Amino acid sequence: MKRFVIGDTIKITWINSGVTPDSLIFSVYDGQESLVGSGTMTSSGNGHYFGFSTLPSSEGFYTAETRAEISSFPFIRRKKIRAIVEDVD
Repeated sequence: MKRFVIGDTIKITWINSGVTPDSLIFSVYDGQESLVGSGTMTSSGNGHYFGFSTLPSSEGFYTAETRAEISSFPFIRRKKIRAIVEDVD
């Protein structure tokens, strides 16, 4: 699980080999599975895709999800994220 500071912009990636998806989107959900961010992913070449989303200003656990459709079949990947308050000295 990756940790980020609340309000940070995170980069969500998806990598495939040999097949170009028909559609590829990302979504970010909070701990109650409410949508807090989404968008279309951008190709950076060689099967690498990315999207950016800004985390809310609330501490907690979030899920970053990518959804690809390849030949009418869905492919879903999820990653857990923890948003924390930055420590101040």
